[in-house]
Amino acid sequence: MRHMYERCVDSRVGPLSLAGWNLVSELRIALVTVTSRHTFQRLRGRKHLRVHLGCGDDIREGWVNIDLNLSKRTCRSKLEQSGTALINHDLRLGLPLEPSSCDFIYSSHLIEHLEPRAGVRLMGECFNALCPQGTFRVVLPDYKTILKAYLKNDIEYFKILDSTSAIPELHPGTKTLIDQVNYAVYQYGEHRYIYDEEKLVVTLRNLGFKNTFVSEFRNGIDHPSPLRRKYSLYVEAVK
Repeated sequence: MRHMYERCVDSRVGPLSLAGWNLVSELRIALVTVTSRHTFQRLRGRKHLRVHLGCGDDIREGWVNIDLNLSKRTCRSKLEQSGTALINHDLRLGLPLEPSSCDFIYSSHLIEHLEPRAGVRLMGECFNALCPQGTFRVVLPDYKTILKAYLKNDIEYFKILDSTSAIPELHPGTKTLIDQVNYAVYQYGEHRYIYDEEKLVVTLRNLGFKNTFVSEFRNGIDHPSPLRRKYSLYVEAVK
């Protein structure tokens, strides 16, 4: 699944080159987001929306699918599906949906990619967009379990992560267990903030959600890959 931030460039790139790359990236993002306004306007007046934030290639039929990097090929293949909307949008700028227009909002491995203020603002706008009794489901890396496994030196726990992810090494032959933790926490510098279950639940309650609780994997809703299922924390909040 792709997120709103692209993987960091090689660390050997100089600071000026990196600054230029970041500027070009932000200009492209701004251009994409301008065009998204028209798509959001077409949703005005619609109710009972199901919204997928940071969807990547996981396009869901009948849902409003939002991501910064929706490919043209993906859009062409999905636009004909009845009731399906695809929106290229920078979610750091919020969620411009009408109040009480959504029944269900889903976010998987997105919130940790946002600076904390932007993340809280987005979650607050999800609250506003939900109808009464609407549900916001958030999936994040399960940092607490990951850190517990590290402290126990539980090599077996990290086997799936080690076999499916390109864990970086500072020098060849120097990879140790802490590199698994570095990848989970920082992910090439893409992750901006850590939430555990307590922090997320407290934050959502502070935003106004009445019933907020740690959930389990939900078949048909959550990403079915063994990697996601093993290393994810699931939280639901009901307005």
